[in-house]
Amino acid sequence: MLSPDKHHQNSHSRAWKVGAIACAAVAVFASGLYAESFVDEYAYITQSYYADLFFGGKFNDPAWLDFPAYDLPPLPKYLIGLSLRSCQLPMPLPVNAAQNWYQNYGHFGNSATLTAARVPIIFVGVLGCIAIFACGALIKDDRVGAIAAILLMLNPLYRLHAHRAMSDVPSEAFILVALWLGLWAWRRAWSGRFGVASFLLPLLAGLAAGLSLLSKFSGFLALMVIGVWSGAAVFTPGLSLPRKLTIAAGAIVTSIVALALFVALNPFMTARPREDLPAELQACAKLDLGQRFRKLVDHRFDVSNGQKIHFPHNALNDLGEKFKVFVVQGFGRFGPFGPSNSNSRVRYDIRQDWGLIVWGPLVLTGLVQSFRLGRRQFRAGEAPTGATLTLWAALTWMVVTLYLPMAWDRYLMPPQSVNALLAALAISSIYDRVVHHIPLIGTRT
Repeated sequence: MLSPDKHHQNSHSRAWKVGAIACAAVAVFASGLYAESFVDEYAYITQSYYADLFFGGKFNDPAWLDFPAYDLPPLPKYLIGLSLRSCQLPMPLPVNAAQNWYQNYGHFGNSATLTAARVPIIFVGVLGCIAIFACGALIKDDRVGAIAAILLMLNPLYRLHAHRAMSDVPSEAFILVALWLGLWAWRRAWSGRFGVASFLLPLLAGLAAGLSLLSKFSGFLALMVIGVWSGAAVFTPGLSLPRKLTIAAGAIVTSIVALALFVALNPFMTARPREDLPAELQACAKLDLGQRFRKLVDHRFDVSNGQKIHFPHNALNDLGEKFKVFVVQGFGRFGPFGPSNSNSRVRYDIRQDWGLIVWGPLVLTGLVQSFRLGRRQFRAGEAPTGATLTLWAALTWMVVTLYLPMAWDRYLMPPQSVNALLAALAISSIYDRVVHHIPLIGTRT
């Protein structure tokens, strides 16, 4: 064990690293604060009046059954609404969502409105960089975490959405927080360390996963990864039964808390207005919890199908095309060597996708290293955190490829974080090989 003085030094050093990463990320993301607006930002801005309804305790207001309430997730609206209120800027009304956005994709407010709406998203994006640093530190060491954080903040896709008043970066950032806390709990339980943290960490991971779900349904990926980690532990021979049960119980707690938070902070799921309602709202008011969730899921699939009709040049209708887009665009234009602003109308473009030839091999090298690191840790009697990164990457790549409905940047956001971790592991291992002559075995000696 580390001495108290050594532990204090390590904690102090790590705090400085976290602070440096946070400051760098703020500077990078804030550089886009005054960038030209993206039309979809105003979908969230015009619906930020839901923040007033939620924080005003109006959980049974008829507006929770309106189309905007289930068309877009609530958490970004809450963040934007709080920011507008704190800046004492005019708040939109339901009529603004109906007329400004849904009828003509128009704007609301002025440049100050857009700036204020972007500020909370920037800080959530910074949180994602801190979380991926923590993930890298748990998987191997602080160096891997720091490299991954730098790669993520410089990733053109994450960097772009980290200043847009939308849901993509909040969802991804809270996925990273959930996986950091879930991995921390998993490693403690695998190593036989129990106590209050064995309950607290899965609970906190569930809160983070719930916030991700409240931003976008891609938040389910966090629960899926934690579930796979739990399953891998349960079926590992030689791991004691108490450790297996603790890991499995933690995954269950995380899932229950995430779903409970999703229901608690989204009044669409529970609203029962007492006043007379139009016929279409009456039908929605009669739905139970499961039916309302199904309505949300069906709506997302309807939106995707509608996008395929209205934007056929971006539609992906077979697995082969999905796989090619995932590889070429996901590792090319949306890797760190991709353009700051991509052109989605050109599906395969050497000028946008050339980074694949560098980024792809680097990420695949990291995948091999994560497997070797996990194997070495397991043989040494340690928690095989390298294997958790392998499982995280494999599941993310599979889910995104199978689902991918459109060749649009936002659908390729989830792989960027795990790719950054894999590349960071590869860079760290290559550095050890070149500078310290340590074989590429996946860990440092």
